[in-house]
Amino acid sequence: MLKKILVAYDNGVKAQKALETAIEIAQGCRAEICLLTSVEIPGFVSSVASPDMSKDLEEQTRRFFADILKEAEAQVIQAGVPVNSVILNERPGPALVRYADQEEFDLIAIGSANRGKLERVLLGLGSVSNYVLQHAKCPVLVIKD
Repeated sequence: MLKKILVAYDNGVKAQKALETAIEIAQGCRAEICLLTSVEIPGFVSSVASPDMSKDLEEQTRRFFADILKEAEAQVIQAGVPVNSVILNERPGPALVRYADQEEFDLIAIGSANRGKLERVLLGLGSVSNYVLQHAKCPVLVIKD
C-alpha cells in the first residue's frame, strides 16, 4: 500500500499532470504527498557571475519556487490530501533519488523530459526523469504528454 508519494515539481505542464495523478493515487490510498524541487544554479552561471550576483539569483529562485510550491500545496490540500514541500539545492535527479531513499517514499511521480531531443544533444543535458528511473529504489511513475 502506498503511503508516501514524492512529486517532482517545477510548475511545468508535465509536473502539473504528475501532481494531478499523484493526488488521485493519494486519495485512493490515503497517502500523503511531498512536493520537491531543486534550485541549484548551474555551474556555468556561477562561473561568470560575481558571488553576490550568484547568491542573489539563488535567493530569488528559491523565493520563486517557494511561491509555486505554496500554490501546488493549496491544490493538494483542497483535494483533502496531506502535503508538505521541500526545496533542495542539488542537481534535480540525484536530489530526488537521494531524498526518496532517505525519507522512504513508496512512489516518485515525475513528468517526462521537458527538453526536446535536439536541445539535449546540443547542450549535453540528460533527462531528470531518466536519471530517476535508472537510480531510484522505489517505483517511479513517469507522466507523458
